[in-house]
Amino acid sequence: MSAPVPVVTAPKAPPPPAPPPPPAAERDEASSADGQIVVTGSRIEAPNAWAERARDGRGRSSATQLKSNEEATAPDWVLSDLAYRRFLTLLQSAVRADDRSGVVKLVRLPLRVNFGGGGRIYRDARSVLGDYDRIFTPAVRGAILGQRFEKLFGRDQGVTIGNGAVWFDHVCRTSSCAPPGPVRITAINP
Repeated sequence: MSAPVPVVTAPKAPPPPAPPPPPAAERDEASSADGQIVVTGSRIEAPNAWAERARDGRGRSSATQLKSNEEATAPDWVLSDLAYRRFLTLLQSAVRADDRSGVVKLVRLPLRVNFGGGGRIYRDARSVLGDYDRIFTPAVRGAILGQRFEKLFGRDQGVTIGNGAVWFDHVCRTSSCAPPGPVRITAINP
């Protein structure tokens, strides 16, 4: 008797390579139609849609497009939040009236102030009042008074006045920041 002959099977062939991408005209037409690109038979979001949808925990876009001050408009999440409008109005009124304690009440402590030679953290209202003229320079006060609500710049780190002179945002009282707390100044760059 002879021994049974073992059956040997060949390994499966690899899948065929992906088809080549469509011509540029078809790609542009497909991606502009619905914000999607077809890649090897799968639908994924177009890269520009990824940046638009990159958001922090509170639904803010972390990828913002900088525009000139003339054409820039505040993001929708700023325009729709009445607390930001009230905050800017209160801050401008206090600065206009030179109500220093009123301005300091709108500061979240500790406050980071980034001076030209380095930063400093102010831990209490008394120290902010003591350095008020150094922190709220004529340029910072001018930026506050000249800021229009609809021209605010906002991103995942908050909202800014001028070209980053004053940063402010809701104070979060919980890790989820729900509900958001009052709006306060978070940093100043005199």
